[in-house]
Amino acid sequence: MAWRRPTEDDFLATLEEREADVFARNLEADRAPLRQQMALAVSHARGCVRSGRKCRMPADEELLPDMLVGPAMDYAAFNLLSRLRRDVNASRTKKYERACALFDKVAAGSIVPEDFGEDPTTVEPAAALATASVRPKRRLLGRRQEDGL
Repeated sequence: MAWRRPTEDDFLATLEEREADVFARNLEADRAPLRQQMALAVSHARGCVRSGRKCRMPADEELLPDMLVGPAMDYAAFNLLSRLRRDVNASRTKKYERACALFDKVAAGSIVPEDFGEDPTTVEPAAALATASVRPKRRLLGRRQEDGL
């Protein structure tokens, strides 16, 4: 397995025949919605990998591990067909739900994708999420200051 950039061919490979026809009719001239949905799906998948905090990631924000390319394209296909206001069939919905379940497991850290490696451009996993703590200033009040409280 390796990390790679998903392509339009990866997207087209996930489509069923009826979905491919809808895609051909509606997006043949303008591929901008497809590129946008693919970018959102890759960003979502990388966010899940980042949340899992167990593997190194490349600095290039367009790369995904092979194991997440197919589910990311299923995620993008569902969102794109929904955006085109087409009825989404049960099999596409099931693929979308499986992709979301896989992303949830990756985000929880129970499934760990392959490390990108020791490349100097890798981003190390976070040890823990930074949290901000808010502590109100404690005021010790005497009998005089309590008047009116």
